[in-house]
Amino acid sequence: MLFLHALGGIFGLLLVVAVGYVLAWKGWFSTECQMLLPRLVTYVALPPFLMSTFLQSFDRDNLLHMLYGALLPFTSQILTFSLAWVVGRAVRVRRRRLGLFCACVSNSNTIFVGIPVNLALFGEESLPYVLLYYFASTIFFWTVGNYAISSDGKSDGRERTRLRDNIRHIFSPPMLGFLTGLSLVLLNVELPRFLLDTARHLGNLTTPLALLFIGISLQNMDLRHLRLDRDLTLALLGRLVLSPLVVALLVPLFPIPELMAKVFIMQASLPVLMQAAILSAYYRTDPEFGALMVSLSTLLSAITIPICMCLL
Repeated sequence: MLFLHALGGIFGLLLVVAVGYVLAWKGWFSTECQMLLPRLVTYVALPPFLMSTFLQSFDRDNLLHMLYGALLPFTSQILTFSLAWVVGRAVRVRRRRLGLFCACVSNSNTIFVGIPVNLALFGEESLPYVLLYYFASTIFFWTVGNYAISSDGKSDGRERTRLRDNIRHIFSPPMLGFLTGLSLVLLNVELPRFLLDTARHLGNLTTPLALLFIGISLQNMDLRHLRLDRDLTLALLGRLVLSPLVVALLVPLFPIPELMAKVFIMQASLPVLMQAAILSAYYRTDPEFGALMVSLSTLLSAITIPICMCLL
């Protein structure tokens, strides 16, 4: 029953994607509306979501106490991203999607899929470790991943980016929301209840809007002519196989509890973070590749997650 509950979280996400697909097929979304959705997620929904998540999940003492444990997921994501970059350059992944390719391989859906899967497998005692991995993953994605995806727009390799643009890409609205939540926790600042409620309500828009946009993107691509090209296949293997393998190989090097190690391996085996597709659309690089990575990795995880559960 718990196993089916964990898989239910995955199929629930796919159903929302299907709703977006059907509505786009019926012509509900104009071109302007399709451009508006990633802006709504990036500017309106994600910043308060990241801020409120930290305020509700951490306090100053447990955040400082768990910072050491974040070294393993940080290290694993750096290694996974680096390996993806080396492989991507070696096999000549399209320049317009290289940063997105690396971000998809190194970052997983640690909250919307991670929480139900880990609760089903390990129980409530796993939740602090789930959030710890989320902490490391969020910092890495909204710094390195965000910058890599934004750099894909310079596809010819000749465009020079000003320092101001680099800083603007790193300190994006979601990253500012994350830093705000982190600062409030470290300073022991409690926001008024109505502000927290407002942030939570806006943050709740993140998942449905992102999934609807992915469904719209899939409909625009005409899946009848979908082919698993080399870039897509390598990215899926990197996300679902390489990433948990890197964490498993690093575990002996870090003196962490056994449960923490198992949660980290499971977190690393999850589908692509949906915000990767949103950022690709926002920066106008290769949103079709991002949408396919999110959708296919989520679908395939219905197979890989049970395998990982059995191994753990």
